[in-house]
Amino acid sequence: MASFMAKVGRFLVWNVMNMNPETGKKNMVQVCSMISNTNTKTKKGYVLTKETTPDGVRFVRIKPTEGTSDKLVLYFHGGGYVAGLAQAYYFQACDYAKAAGPGVQAILLDYDLAPEFKYPVQHNQALSIWNYVQEVEGYKPENIILGGDSAGGNLVCSMCLHLRDEKKPLPRALFLLSPWTDMVGVGQSYITNYNDDPLFGDKKNKLDEERIQRMLKSEMYVWCWEADRKDPYVSPVLGDYEGFPTTLFTVGGSEILLDDTYTIAKNMESHGITNKVISHEKMFHIYPLYSFFPESKDAYKQILEFIAEQMK
Repeated sequence: MASFMAKVGRFLVWNVMNMNPETGKKNMVQVCSMISNTNTKTKKGYVLTKETTPDGVRFVRIKPTEGTSDKLVLYFHGGGYVAGLAQAYYFQACDYAKAAGPGVQAILLDYDLAPEFKYPVQHNQALSIWNYVQEVEGYKPENIILGGDSAGGNLVCSMCLHLRDEKKPLPRALFLLSPWTDMVGVGQSYITNYNDDPLFGDKKNKLDEERIQRMLKSEMYVWCWEADRKDPYVSPVLGDYEGFPTTLFTVGGSEILLDDTYTIAKNMESHGITNKVISHEKMFHIYPLYSFFPESKDAYKQILEFIAEQMK
């Protein structure tokens, strides 16, 4: 059963932040702007710098003021590929780096945004930053843990599928928060959770074939309008995960994107890949990042414990 605070949160999300294209209340950029703070402050003990790779890819470095390490946290942020980095990501990156060990820094990819920039721009920039942290920064793949939320989770899976297909080394481990991996609407959870997802759902109407097609053609998917959505690099839910590293997933129990996670987790299991899915009843998209819910605190704690365990 959901906590009292989670029930209050669900009510607020339904009434203030819902971005279902049928309701017309908000779009992705509007919702992200409501919860974003574009300040560049970080937690005590860390400094932030905005940098650019030699080939022009932007990134943010979160570096501890004391110590150095040969380990790295690399992170790809969410926001439907239309919203950029915000202060919350910088604070969370400090937590990830601290969990990974003394002297560990975090690098956050600041990819170009849709609708101006569409697939494969972000995919190529992810590959670029991956090469940069190895070739220029000197980090070995086995010392890098890679994380991402929502669209960032899509990008993590897409890039790693590409690396695996090219027979290149993958990161030490992955942690994915509500990864958005299904651009074709094959997940049954689109239907079963449509009336229960406060962020993307619709309380009143059934998700029939006509409605799902309208959703898939909406601006929520602007980043891949011109792409082949059945390509696993675009819809990683359709990919095969043989050879992937240990992975932690979190996903809300009421998300329409629930199967975006479980389908990949099951595929990993079929190949003997160690993975774990954390899911709390009635919780919504990227809920571990909202620290005022007991369910969020529990999931976030488990994420940090996973990072610590994998990077020790």
